Amino acid sequence: MTQAALLLAALLAAPAPPAAASAPPVAAARAPTLVVRARGLDERALADALRPRSGGAAVVLLRNVASVDPDHTFVDVELQAGELAVTVILRDGRVFVRRGPRGGPRDAARLCASMLAAIADDALAPLPERAASPALAAAPSGQVSADMSQKTSEAIAEPPADPIAEPPAPVVPRPVPPSPEPAPKDMSSPPATDDLVEPPPGAPPSPVPEDRRPILGLALAGGPLFGLQPDPGVRGGGGEVRVDLRGSRVWLVTAGVRAAGHTAVGMGPANREERFGLARLRVSLGAGAWLTRGRFELRATANLSVEPWFVTRAGRRVEFGESTDPAPLLGGHIRIAPTYAVTRRLDLGAFAEVAASATPTGNAVRVRFGEPRIFTLGGVEVSLGVELRVRAWPKPTKQR
Repeated sequence: MTQAALLLAALLAAPAPPAAASAPPVAAARAPTLVVRARGLDERALADALRPRSGGAAVVLLRNVASVDPDHTFVDVELQAGELAVTVILRDGRVFVRRGPRGGPRDAARLCASMLAAIADDALAPLPERAASPALAAAPSGQVSADMSQKTSEAIAEPPADPIAEPPAPVVPRPVPPSPEPAPKDMSSPPATDDLVEPPPGAPPSPVPEDRRPILGLALAGGPLFGLQPDPGVRGGGGEVRVDLRGSRVWLVTAGVRAAGHTAVGMGPANREERFGLARLRVSLGAGAWLTRGRFELRATANLSVEPWFVTRAGRRVEFGESTDPAPLLGGHIRIAPTYAVTRRLDLGAFAEVAASATPTGNAVRVRFGEPRIFTLGGVEVSLGVELRVRAWPKPTKQR
């Protein structure tokens, strides 16, 4: 009994093991598991695109989480009207938010990877508020408390009394292991963003619907006009006003009015120079498709058109003779316009257009003054230029 008492006193005098140091901020950003939630885009495609960029971390979807892993990083991606919003919650409660241009799952994965790298390098400041990861709601209730209660009952159980009657040794009270300190309660106000609001356990998270309203835009375009067949050469230039209605998917309808002009000098009967002008007014209606990659957008349309025209001489309209058919040109054109989003409401780019038109008789128009030809219009023509597009409706949604 004396030896047992000495051994017990030595154990009591031994220093307590040092408490585990908390993980540094850089380690907290490199968790072995990434729990991902996506709204407004394909979750599986985002997870597949994020795995090769996660630095070896496992990527799981929030809806597939069956049990909680405390050593994880929560990543929330939301696609809204004009941009991507990414929220990252580390296991120590710090919250980081970054926004980027609108894009697909690959663009969102690149934004998440660059954001995690910036957090690991301590190059991105967290929000003043702290929050818990929504994945913690998936932890089975009562599992930790049952294990802890069993170990605690075994640790504090008293040994059986010695049946051999000996003089009782001095009773040394057995130390009770200290209860683990509860985690400090976060007294700060919750973040204002809706990304951190989690529905009650058991209910599936309600996705935020993507803005599917059609977008009405007004465009101004202008540039030179060239003829290919017949009579290749410059055929003046002009400008166009167009209204586009872009759908939520890939469809697009457009209507436009183009005014073009050309001037030429011919010799009159008295061997004097005469100045002539050609005025063309084209009305078109078409449909097509669009494609976006970040801030870049490509639109392609096929259009039908009717184009009245007339010739002026010394500022007055010319009355044509029997050799010239003044009927309007009928035809169509294919138009391709790549643009870049300068702001959320303004796009700037270029356009290229190939058109084919003729009179109802199937011929292009040649305007002559005497024997020399002064104007040619119709046939196959090409137009190049710049385009400025403004989003008129609806108003872009403000990011919260």
